[in-house]
Amino acid sequence: MSTIPPPLPQHPASMPPPPRGWWKRNWKWALPVTVLTFIALVVTLIVIVLFAIRGSMMRSDVYADALARARAHPDLVETIGTPITPGFMPMGSISTSSENGGSGRADLMIPVTGPDGTGYLAAMAERRMGTWTWESLLFVPGNHDPEHILTLIETGTPVEHHPLPAP
Repeated sequence: MSTIPPPLPQHPASMPPPPRGWWKRNWKWALPVTVLTFIALVVTLIVIVLFAIRGSMMRSDVYADALARARAHPDLVETIGTPITPGFMPMGSISTSSENGGSGRADLMIPVTGPDGTGYLAAMAERRMGTWTWESLLFVPGNHDPEHILTLIETGTPVEHHPLPAP
């Protein structure tokens, strides 16, 4: 009996390459789809935040009273005409607190447009003991001419509550 092993083949049997993974097969379309999905989600989040901020400003008593007083002010109606429509996005801030019976401050720039001109309502109000009072409400014309700035309300006048329009 011989203990010699059988001879080895000259060329080993070639093994098929391992199958490629999902990412290696699909990266050319999966990478752009992933990046575009991420960008779309970020843009959607930004739009949701902007609309939430816009909605909270437009639901405030200061915003609603500023527009109501602007639409009823005869000099402003004569200057830019009627109807007076607000712009898309008011600028500024509204801060409130429940301390001391309700305090806060509102500083808004509300773009307004009429058939005969455009401009901004500069609205500044303060809240003490839960009641808003006007510090100033001015109309600044679109050309920023200081001679044509209109004062729409006297300091210390209470801000009136206006019901929200029906959707």
